[in-house]
Amino acid sequence: MTAAEAARDADVAVSRWYEVAAAWKAAPVLASVGTFAKRPGRTGQRLDGEAVNRIQSILPTLVASDLNGTVAGVVTRIQADPKLQGLSLPHVNTLRTMVQRERRRQQSERQVGLRPGFDATACELLRTDGTPHVMFAVVDRTSHRILGFTVGDLSESRSAYARAAADALVRIGSPGAQTLAWADTTERIDVIVGDDPQAWARARARYDEAPIGPALGLVAEGRRFGRYLRLAVGTAIGEMRIYPARTEVREPAEGNRFSDKDAVAAIEVEVARHNAAIAASATVAGAPRPAPVTLHMLEFVASA
Repeated sequence: MTAAEAARDADVAVSRWYEVAAAWKAAPVLASVGTFAKRPGRTGQRLDGEAVNRIQSILPTLVASDLNGTVAGVVTRIQADPKLQGLSLPHVNTLRTMVQRERRRQQSERQVGLRPGFDATACELLRTDGTPHVMFAVVDRTSHRILGFTVGDLSESRSAYARAAADALVRIGSPGAQTLAWADTTERIDVIVGDDPQAWARARARYDEAPIGPALGLVAEGRRFGRYLRLAVGTAIGEMRIYPARTEVREPAEGNRFSDKDAVAAIEVEVARHNAAIAASATVAGAPRPAPVTLHMLEFVASA
């Protein structure tokens, strides 16, 4: 089981599950697990607010500079930091917990699935009528991978994103996805809405009635198209250029024209090229499969 699956079955947050696991590793007796499995309350050491604030201000830098070192080594550096001298520091076990949480946070910032974004942009491929094909994509904003995609119309972005999400689910279920470093959770999903805001308003209402957990953000105004794709790919996916500013253009242009099927096949090559480059440079570790909540969010979008 992954940490996310174990936390779900134990009905605790993933961060709490890690604390339970660490307590068991340190002292494999039921008493230690029972204590750490409880929800945190007001009992125990009263922390010095100023000390905690100063620790939190220096902790990201200390952890980032020693990601491969020991937790004990980072704790020692905290205790010796000149900015903390004269303050009442938390117990060493509390410091260890703070370091472990910050390490997981920083690691998750490069893992797959933490904050997927649904985005649309025009690309250099032309439709049969000469207007640009619009690519709808599930973009992983932390790892910069493209998890799924399709082509479609802005007037039907709800169904286009549903197809992109369904494509992502198929890819996640393929053998190649087992090599990805998945995050233990999904914090939020944001959608760049097309020209069908009413469809997304209905989807949002349905989500609010039975929320899966993470925030579902809708971006429906302003110069929004290509926002997440530019973050992940820059100006081109593989060797195919994208043109966010042309996403709403209806003027035909001269050039080779592609049916939807042929456009998907051509984009597939470039997405594979892009994802392969991301994989070649990835160094972070993670879970062998997505967290349950990650799959639930994709299934919700794919349900249209």
